[in-house]
Amino acid sequence: MAELFKFSQKPNLEGFTLLIPSVSVGNVPQLTIDLLITSLNFKKVATIWHPAIVSSVGSDPYRTDGPEICTACELYINEDLKVALIQLRSAINAKLATKFFTDLKNSLTQFKIKSIVILASSFDYELHVVSSNKFYYISNQEITDVMKSLNVKPKEVEFNGKYLVHGSGFAVKLFEVLESNFECTVLIKYVSEGDNRPDAIACINVLNKFVNGFTKCNVTEIKFPSSWNCVFGGPPPLGIY
Repeated sequence: MAELFKFSQKPNLEGFTLLIPSVSVGNVPQLTIDLLITSLNFKKVATIWHPAIVSSVGSDPYRTDGPEICTACELYINEDLKVALIQLRSAINAKLATKFFTDLKNSLTQFKIKSIVILASSFDYELHVVSSNKFYYISNQEITDVMKSLNVKPKEVEFNGKYLVHGSGFAVKLFEVLESNFECTVLIKYVSEGDNRPDAIACINVLNKFVNGFTKCNVTEIKFPSSWNCVFGGPPPLGIY
């Protein structure tokens, strides 16, 4: 089995908090990671390769004139904040997912990562109550007071002793794999598909209050990456007029 992380420069990740986005409704977790990378100047230190990750490649999403390419899964860090981010830009093969999660857990254990936050989104209509709070969480840590102050509610166990979060991708499964080794929390935002940029900003506002590194700097100046300039496509072709 090839090495999971391919480092351009290997940092010391001991004691870091790691954020992982699950491919979910509206891609809100990925949008949130994009905003954090751009707003807080995270730097890419590794690509992540595994047979479970559907391969993809593209231009640098953060610099239109940048010489680098981006791949399906990459690791970014901010050493001052002691926060690391995984950005996942493609799907996970369901048949190979468990193997990938186990390999990821083993690597993160070697790096001595302290805590992990999994970002997820779910279908808004699943709440059934329009006025209901949009944020929920699952955690193996005692963070009830912090989350209560943020109006983030604990997710109830629903099915055969399991958490059921429709549209959240692999979030719950990954939590089940990681919770025995790390302080682990899943942050869930219920959303409708469309322009989900405000949902990503709302996620950052919550992360500001309970992720250690972010509580130091409080992300207030949100910067959109250059790849968002044509989020609804390019301008209409002149030939149609």
